[in-house]
Parts: sequence; C-alpha cells; structure tokens
Amino acid sequence: MSREIHFFIGKGGVGKSTTSALTAVHLAHKGYNTLLCSMDPAHNQRDIFDRHFYEKPKQVNRNLAVKEVDADYWISKYLKETEVQIKKVYSYQSAFNIQNYFNILKYSPGLEEYALLLAFENILDTAKDRDFIIFDMAPTALTMRFFSLPFITLVWLKELLKLRKNIYTKKEIISKIKLGRKEIEQDKVKAKLEELINDNQHLQEYFTARETKINLVVNNDRLSFSEAVRTKQKLTKIGIPINRVVVNKVQNNEITESLRAEFNDYKMTLFPLASGGLLGLETLQLYLDKNQNVLNDLP
Repeated sequence: MSREIHFFIGKGGVGKSTTSALTAVHLAHKGYNTLLCSMDPAHNQRDIFDRHFYEKPKQVNRNLAVKEVDADYWISKYLKETEVQIKKVYSYQSAFNIQNYFNILKYSPGLEEYALLLAFENILDTAKDRDFIIFDMAPTALTMRFFSLPFITLVWLKELLKLRKNIYTKKEIISKIKLGRKEIEQDKVKAKLEELINDNQHLQEYFTARETKINLVVNNDRLSFSEAVRTKQKLTKIGIPINRVVVNKVQNNEITESLRAEFNDYKMTLFPLASGGLLGLETLQLYLDKNQNVLNDLP
C-alpha cells in the first residue's frame, strides 16, 4: 500500500487529539506501521498516553510511535540557516546575528506556521517506512495558516520571479554565460526563487494528493458546527478537499439535522461519548474494542 497521511483538524476542544490518538491506536492494532505526530502547541498526546514525547519518535507499542513537533526548534533552525545565507551575500556579516534576537523574532507573523511546514517536510522525509502518518493539528486559525502558506507563498514568489526577469531584461544584464555547449546560470536570486517555487509546489501537491486525508472533527454543538462550516469553505477556496467528518462525543448514535445536512456528501465517522477520561494506551484500546462496530469504517 502507498503511505497515507491523515490530518485531524477542527475547533479547539472538539477532540482532535483524542480522535487522532484512537485512529492511530486502531491502525497500529491492525498491524500498520503508524506514526502519530502532535502539531498542536498544547501537545495533548502526552496527557492521553501518559508519557512524555519529543522530536524523536517514541515507540508506545510494536506498530505505533508518537512524536511532538517542537516549533521553537524549527524556528531556531530556520533563523540560523537564514543567517548563514545572508552572511554569504553581505560583507558586513559581523554586524548581523539573527540568533541574538531569537526571543523576539520567534514571535514574528508567519514563523510558527512556517516552522510547522519545515517539520512536516522533515517528517515525510524521515518516515518513509510508515504505512500511516497521523497529524494531530493545532486549532483552526493556525491550521488554516499552515495549509494556506504554500498557496500564498507561491503567488508572491511567482510575482517576484516575473519582476526579477523584467529587471534583467530592462537593464540588459547577462544572466547566462556560455561555455561551449553548456550554460551556467549566474542569477542566484532567480535560481533561489525558482527553487522556492518548486518547494512550495511540492507542499501544495502533498496537501491535495489522493493519499492525503483531511479529517474534520466536530461536536454536536452550534459553535463547533459553525466553525466546521467556515473551515470547509476556506479549504474549498484553496483546493484542499475534506475526506471525512469525524463527529466526536456522540450520544445514542445521534447527530443534529444541521450537521447531517451540511456534510451529507462526506464520509462520516461517529465517536461515541466516553464514560470516563480516555487516558493511557490500554484505555484507548478498551474504548476501541467496545465500539468496534461503530468505528469499523476507520481507515
């Protein structure tokens, strides 16, 4: 089978962490090599599994490993690499030290979602042996910025590339030197823009690929329903399809008419309300065993 990537998204408090954990445990129990990644800064997976997790994946059973994405680590890594690149270009490098301002720069707009994208790329590169990768995402606002960033960045990069080409044309700057039959690209800015465009196109393709599944988690209440509708509309605008609607904390196998009508065309999985807290691997497995008939349509 080809590797599947599952995102669990939705309003804060609807149960993204619990439903993603249950799905991961379910897949591992079926024998699939599964990685559960906490992308939510709150990192609730450590509470659910009652153990600490870090950047390096930790095995919780034979087929399941869990990791926490450290956004500060990826922000620091990005800033350090940016500093090195700038020092290669500018002669006044000794006066430039991004790391000295890290405590302020790490809160700059856009850095957190960019850090999550870097972490996402790294996970895909280092988890090629996994059958399933499950992402427990942050609440809606940060998640939507995460999904939107490659699309927005591509718009800007393509315009910058056009501008760069126009500047070269107008100034009649030679950007290629012929050596025999070979051409050596001399415009490093243009080359970097093209590299960034290629990187963001790959990310965009990952989000819309057939193997990528978006699971929208919602409860039987008006607030989470309203946010789920807005999330669906925003994802539609950037071309990311929802694969499944996960209704959590369901009682008596019933959902509201508005929820059923709005998401009638989507696969729907109902997670029954647990009588107690779902904490610990054994408790998660007991819940799945008890509700296996209801949850038999999980991946």
